[in-house]
Amino acid sequence: MSFDIVGAAVDFVTLTTNRIVSAFTSQTLIKENQINLPATVQKVRQDQRVIQAEIDYYQRREARKKEFIQIQETSVDTDIEVTLLPSRQEKLLKIKQEEIEDRSKLSALYLDLSRETTAQEIELKQKEIQGIFDQQKWPGILSRDEAQRIFIDEQKKPRLLILVPPPDISEDFPISFRDSLKKEIRNQLKLFLEKYYPLHGDYCPVEFYGKYFERSIFDAEVKQLETILSAIPTAIIYTDITDHEVYFNVKFWGLQEPVSLSFEPWNWEEVKGQLEEVGSDQTKSLRAIRQTIVILHKLLAAFLADWYYLNINPNYEPQLFKLSADFPSVWTEEMLQKLRIILQRYRAAYNYELKTLANVEIKKPKFWHCVDTLYGHSNYVFSIAVNPDGKTFVSGSADKNLKIWDIQTGELLHTLTGHSNYVCSVAISADGQKIASSSYDKTFKLWNSLKSKTFIEHSGCVTSVAFNVDGNTFATASLDKTIKIWDVNTEKLIYTLNNHANYINCVIFTLDGQKLISCDSDKTIKIWNVKQGLEVFSITGHTDAINTIAISHDGKTFATGSHDRTIKLWYLATAELIHTLNGHLDSVTSVAFSPDGKTLVSGSSDNTIKLWNIESKELINTFSEHSSSVHSVAFSVDGNKIISGSADNTIKIWQFD
Repeated sequence: MSFDIVGAAVDFVTLTTNRIVSAFTSQTLIKENQINLPATVQKVRQDQRVIQAEIDYYQRREARKKEFIQIQETSVDTDIEVTLLPSRQEKLLKIKQEEIEDRSKLSALYLDLSRETTAQEIELKQKEIQGIFDQQKWPGILSRDEAQRIFIDEQKKPRLLILVPPPDISEDFPISFRDSLKKEIRNQLKLFLEKYYPLHGDYCPVEFYGKYFERSIFDAEVKQLETILSAIPTAIIYTDITDHEVYFNVKFWGLQEPVSLSFEPWNWEEVKGQLEEVGSDQTKSLRAIRQTIVILHKLLAAFLADWYYLNINPNYEPQLFKLSADFPSVWTEEMLQKLRIILQRYRAAYNYELKTLANVEIKKPKFWHCVDTLYGHSNYVFSIAVNPDGKTFVSGSADKNLKIWDIQTGELLHTLTGHSNYVCSVAISADGQKIASSSYDKTFKLWNSLKSKTFIEHSGCVTSVAFNVDGNTFATASLDKTIKIWDVNTEKLIYTLNNHANYINCVIFTLDGQKLISCDSDKTIKIWNVKQGLEVFSITGHTDAINTIAISHDGKTFATGSHDRTIKLWYLATAELIHTLNGHLDSVTSVAFSPDGKTLVSGSSDNTIKLWNIESKELINTFSEHSSSVHSVAFSVDGNKIISGSADNTIKIWQFD
């Protein structure tokens, strides 16, 4: 577009954009220079699903902020800093990416709940207009079938409907001008919206209706469309073009009160004269005027789409901020400035409410109490494994026995005997059909239907057993410094891993079954590629023997507990340390993540059990009811119970209220 017409239209565009911003923001409650969150957002945020999601997001965000600041403030030697800079940048980028992903998930939830609300309104609307369709021949431009299709599509996926009928153009214009303008509005607006507000997207989907309208529509028909589609968020842009002026009209509904706007006309004839005075011929002048009208349609459509999504999603970032190449800056500068101020105030209100909500949740007392103490074992309880069916759990003890318990009643269901020394580890297969146990007698057993098969393959105590989620493999680890991978179905050895330099205390498969993590008495953690049987990472960081490993619910992080009295959280993909939890006064013997991934439980030789908030990295609770070392902790499948096994020969079940 030429510079001349940009300047000639700037006053009209500024008045138009000021008018549309004022009309929509007038519905926003403003008090003492503050903006409350939109009513639509406030309504969605009352849903319990949103409340919990926002609390979780806030806690994760605050934890990321702390980590971000910690990385930036890390004081390192100048020469070392140059070497570590790429790694630090990667960490910072990763934190930013996690923030973007978190906000995207929240945005999707807001949209989905908005769809639920709209679906209910559509159902009522369909019943209301059914009688109108049945009793009379509807005289409007929207057929019964088309209305039904719009209703069905909206119930499937939330989106903003934008209707742009052809402009009503005076016959004084040449036919070529009239035909070209109608096609340009329809085609260019369609491409613009598909590019920046794609219907298939999940962030700001817009369904554009252009070609559907074969003719112009007028105020009465717009009112009729509103009657039919009042349950569907809709924007209509329609124009009238006389022999010297253009009249832009906007109708919008779907948030609070409908907005109806008719803007001051643009004197296109006067602009045409100015262009011809500076040397443009009539063809070029009319083409420039058509292009101006098309761009104004895009600008109005973009604002309406951004305003709608800003009002149903507090994390929405208006697309208009990214579209500087599509609009002359002198046209949008004032509009974007006002939009940024509104957005800043929205964000301030939203962040304040998030913080308030999270603080209220944090201050709520967390009631965990011991609901049962089980006395079936006659010696130390070393290991606990919960059945994936959520109904039972297995314990292994220094009394050489395994016991199967009802998790709800605490009833002892079965006692499994056969080991000739301490049972130090138990595991249950993903389908709940098999149990594996390992012992100081240098054997491990596979139990199926309470019957066992014994394997004598290690030359030292078998310290740990673990089933892979794939159901086909399991692993055993030993004081003989080896890990062995077995075929579950054939019960044959697949391969042996020998890279550890000291006793191996624990092995665990990752949730995708692709990797194995192991730890030893030489302060080393190793991550292995299961398929290839190759070492991927060897990690150091603890200052004493490492006893235990747990994988987070999303499979992205894992925790290790050590004789050095600490718990460390690590990134699985990069083997980088995230955080160190300090609080136990003696060796950390066992760790486990809650099913929702928000909490870590740890057991220690200091006779305590501790609960940690994974997001804030803070200690939540300490349980001190055991009278001796806590050797094993595990969450129930629903996350409402913790099971602990101790050297006081008891198992305790803790209930969350």
